[in-house]
Amino acid sequence: MAEAHAEIRLYAVFGRPIAHSLSPRLHAAGFAARGLRHCYYVPVTVAPEDLLPALAAFRRLGGAGVNLTRPLKEIAAASDFLVARDAWAERTGAVNTLAAAPGGWTGANTDAPALAEALRSRGVAPAAALVFGAGGAARASVAALESLGATVTVASRRAPAGEPLASGGWVPWGDGVAHAAAFDVVVNATPLGQAGEPSWPALPAWRSGMVAVDWVYVPRETPFLAGARAAGALVIDGLELLVRQAALAWVPWFGEPGPLAAMGEAVGWSPSDRREP
Repeated sequence: MAEAHAEIRLYAVFGRPIAHSLSPRLHAAGFAARGLRHCYYVPVTVAPEDLLPALAAFRRLGGAGVNLTRPLKEIAAASDFLVARDAWAERTGAVNTLAAAPGGWTGANTDAPALAEALRSRGVAPAAALVFGAGGAARASVAALESLGATVTVASRRAPAGEPLASGGWVPWGDGVAHAAAFDVVVNATPLGQAGEPSWPALPAWRSGMVAVDWVYVPRETPFLAGARAAGALVIDGLELLVRQAALAWVPWFGEPGPLAAMGEAVGWSPSDRREP
């Protein structure tokens, strides 16, 4: 993959806020491991209303690929600047990876397959799952869990408008918290517990043998996961999901996944790190 004399190619993560993002460290490590000395990755603060002009400006500067964080994933999925979407993006209605293409950008969702990978690597085959949230990470979680055969229920503050997000329907937030232990897998796909964000007003009930997944990675050990671990649940943290989705972002960029071990090492995660209870 390495090229001795290649034209500089720029990659970036767009979002607001973005200062906490570990994506530049992850991808810089990946570029170094693969000898891609002509590739650079930067964080860019972008407000939702500025997404399209920011992408146009980035393309003129040599932008070849972009990762999107909240709240830009759903905006990108609904925009007509995408010339193609992968199957996960179509299924989730959320795009977190863009690749420059003739006439525009292609869109992909790597969050969903990252979660599916994490669960499969542990031999988890859920029958019933609960997802807290209704945004891009929640949609990706629903798609991943349903691809593994689970019936998924969504719990959020407000009932989603339009078509149901999940095969198991919707329940109010409080009902999800109270009955979480009835599910095989419970996913936090909200910012609750993230540094600088509100805390959980009440944590879900846990039991031994279930699986807790948190998309938050700052801090790595969230109150959500700490409670699950104390009850004997298996946990999957946001740092692992971040690394896995970042490696998968290389598929639309370079035609193959990024070096998972090298990218993980850059942020303190290893594919052998299962973080069991």
